[in-house]
Amino acid sequence: MFLNTLGKNEMYHSVAEIMGTDIEHIKEYVKENADDIVGCGYNEYCIENMSLIKLIEKCGTHPQVIDRLIVHHITPRECEETIWDEGLLTLSHALTKKTALSDYLKELGFEFVFDGKQIFIYRHGNKVDTAGNHGMTNINMRLGGAGTLNDYNVNGYLFVDAFEIETVKGWLGSPEFLKSLSIFYNDYNIADGYADNCSNYYVSFEVPLNKIDIEWFDASIDEERKTDILLKYTINALAYSEMRIRPFLPMYNPIIFLKRDYDVSKECIRKIWRFKREGSKLVPTDES
Repeated sequence: MFLNTLGKNEMYHSVAEIMGTDIEHIKEYVKENADDIVGCGYNEYCIENMSLIKLIEKCGTHPQVIDRLIVHHITPRECEETIWDEGLLTLSHALTKKTALSDYLKELGFEFVFDGKQIFIYRHGNKVDTAGNHGMTNINMRLGGAGTLNDYNVNGYLFVDAFEIETVKGWLGSPEFLKSLSIFYNDYNIADGYADNCSNYYVSFEVPLNKIDIEWFDASIDEERKTDILLKYTINALAYSEMRIRPFLPMYNPIIFLKRDYDVSKECIRKIWRFKREGSKLVPTDES
């Protein structure tokens, strides 16, 4: 089963297929229960408390297991073409393969080596010692290795939704790694020089269920439980979309983590959005 989160209609269609029923049954259920669902304020801590008993009774079937889904990733790039050409790479590959990012850093004297677990920095041919970082920046977490979470994977969001700029500013303008590198060297031109030529994009891509983890949940949970969680998040998002009066609390948009060894190939990209600023928010838009 495929969970398509590109938009409201796609989500209704996906939920109907997952539940083995027609779209009208799903729309009726969501509209009848929207106030109660939104009123619960579901987030990562309580999403599993949502009951699907009424939905299962209405459809007469249990959910089928999801095997693919759409995830959305914020990335600053000079142009859309680099996304279509490169796809979305883990940091370890984005730095060590020929990419727009590695080319930019090479001009500044940087080269990188990845040993399968940790990324090593070289500048002007000399290995850079980041051990004396003393917590000034999270660069060691980005590089991976002992005492870190090997945090160089691609991550994204489950839904196309507006973002408070303050909550996503680490991913805007330039990659988070460049910001960490700038702090480490106390040279903000490293990040700003890249950002000056970039726009922010929201990239929608297809990924197998077994290549993702869900924020807050253990990486070892099985596909049935992942399906249950993702289905509940999607019903929650549809409930928000049916509210005539904007809820006081914004909808929670869960972070989806890709496995550390997984690159998103260009063939898996389904759509690239631009952002439009509306007050303190960035809104994904089709407008160029």
